[in-house]
Amino acid sequence: MAPEETRTRLIAQIASLLNEGTMPADARAAGLTLIGWLARRMPGEAASRDGVDEMCRRAAVLGCRPRRVGGRRST
Repeated sequence: MAPEETRTRLIAQIASLLNEGTMPADARAAGLTLIGWLARRMPGEAASRDGVDEMCRRAAVLGCRPRRVGGRRST
């Protein structure tokens, strides 16, 4: 099994356990923390650019200026 498939499978299994609702609060917090850790990008993996081009086109049509990540406005 590829690492990405393993990671996705683990996230799904942990999420299904959390949905049962019979887990103590500390264990639930640990499960959510683990899901967050597993969901991070792999080393060397680029951030997703899904939808970026479409939003840039929409912004151009509306006359909006793009913003930089982090809330700073571009000049």
